[in-house]
Amino acid sequence: MKTFWSVGQHCICCAKEAWARGLSNRMALACLLHDASECYMSDIPRPFKKNLPEYREHEDALLEMIYTRFLGSPLTDREQRQLKEIDDAMLWNDLENLLDEMQFGEIPEIHIDLDYSVRPFHDVEKEYLDLFYLYTGEEQPKPVYLEDIAAAFESCMDEWSQFLNTKTGEIVSVPDDPRLTGFDEDAELWEKIEESDYFIRLPDQHELHEKRIMEDFADTCVSGSTANRLWRALNGRHPYRFFKDAINDTGVAQKYYDFRSLTFLRMAEEWCRDHKVRYWRKA
Repeated sequence: MKTFWSVGQHCICCAKEAWARGLSNRMALACLLHDASECYMSDIPRPFKKNLPEYREHEDALLEMIYTRFLGSPLTDREQRQLKEIDDAMLWNDLENLLDEMQFGEIPEIHIDLDYSVRPFHDVEKEYLDLFYLYTGEEQPKPVYLEDIAAAFESCMDEWSQFLNTKTGEIVSVPDDPRLTGFDEDAELWEKIEESDYFIRLPDQHELHEKRIMEDFADTCVSGSTANRLWRALNGRHPYRFFKDAINDTGVAQKYYDFRSLTFLRMAEEWCRDHKVRYWRKA
C-alpha cells in the first residue's frame, strides 16, 4: 500500500462524487454515511464479507437504522444502485492507486479529482462534518477550541464560575453571587445558564489543583538546589507566594509558566473527552 487512506476519506470522495453527478442532498448524505456501520462493527474487506452472510445481515440492519435516523427513511432500491455504482467506482480507483492492483474492465467515470495524499485526522474529521451539515441543512455548532478552554483554566478566579457554551463555542464567566457586582446582566446570565442544557461548567481553582502542577514542575528540575528551593517554598506557610518568589529568584519562571500552560492544555483535552465535547486546535 502506497499511503494511508481512511474510511472517512473514502466516504468524503463518494459524497462529493454524488454531488458532482447532480444527485440530491439525500444521496450525497447517503454516500457520506454508507460505511458508518464500521464505527460499530469491524471493517471487513468486501471479498471476505461475501462469505459472511450473518455479518452482512447485521450490517444491513445497522445501516438501515443509520439511514432512517439521518435521512428519514431507508434507501430505495434505486438509491441503493446509485450508491453502489459510486462506491464501486471509488473502490476501483482506490485499488489501482493505493494497492497497485490492476483492475480490468471499463474504467469507471469519475467527476471529481482524486487526491490520495496523506491528511491529518483532524482535517478529515472537519471536512466530513462540514459536508454532513451541508447536506442535512442543519446549523453546524460553532467550534470549541482547546486553547480557549486551557486559557480559561489559567485565568479562573475564586468566587467566579466559568461555563462553556457548547452551542456557540464561547466561554462565559459569572460571579458565584451576582449580587457582588450589582449588574443585572450577571443575574440574567445565571438564569440563562440554569435554564439551558448547553452550558457546561468548567473546573474551578480547587478542582484544577494548581499546587499539584507546581509540585510536578519541581520534580522536573534538574538542578538539585533549584528543586530544593521550590520544595521549601511549597511546604511553607504561603506556598503560592513563596513559590512565585522562588521561580523568579532561580531563573526558571518562564520554564514554569510554559510547563503550566502545557499542563492546562492536557487537562483541557481530558476534560473535553470526559464531557464528550468535540474540540479543535488553533494551531
